[in-house]
Amino acid sequence: MIARTGAPDLRGSVVLNLELAHGRHGAAARVEVHERPAGRIGVVALRGWVDASAADGIERMLADLAGRSLSRLVVDCSQLLHVDYRLMPRLADALERFETRSGAVVLCGLSRYLRDLFRIAGCESRLCCWPSASDLLDAMTPAGAADERAS
Repeated sequence: MIARTGAPDLRGSVVLNLELAHGRHGAAARVEVHERPAGRIGVVALRGWVDASAADGIERMLADLAGRSLSRLVVDCSQLLHVDYRLMPRLADALERFETRSGAVVLCGLSRYLRDLFRIAGCESRLCCWPSASDLLDAMTPAGAADERAS
C-alpha cells in the first residue's frame, strides 16, 4: 500500500444545476464549488433569459454562496442570452453584496449585447470582467497542480 503524503492540490468539487425560470425561454445556472489550495472557488454558469423570477433565484443563490466561505466567484455568462435591462442594477447590487461578504467576483464571457445592457443601466464600471471563464480558471490554477495531476 502506498500512502500519499502532503495535502492534495484539489480536495474536491460540488456541482449543482438550478432551474431559475420556467417558460418559453427559461433560465438556469450550473453552480460548481471547487476546493483549491488558495481557497474555495465558486463557478456559476448562467444560461437562458433572465427575467424577474430568475433574478430572484440568482440573488438567493449569491446570498447562499456568500455564506459558504468562497474566496472567489467566477460568473460565466457565455451562454446567457438576455437580461431584462431593468434588472441590471439589482444584479450588480447582488454581486457587490457577495463581494463585500465573501470574496472577489469576476464576470466572464459577456457578449457585446450584455455589456451594452450593463453600460446602459450604469452598472458596467461596478463590475470586474474577463473575456473567458476557462482562461481565468487556468490562470488561477498553479502550474505545479497541473503537473502533479498529469503524473
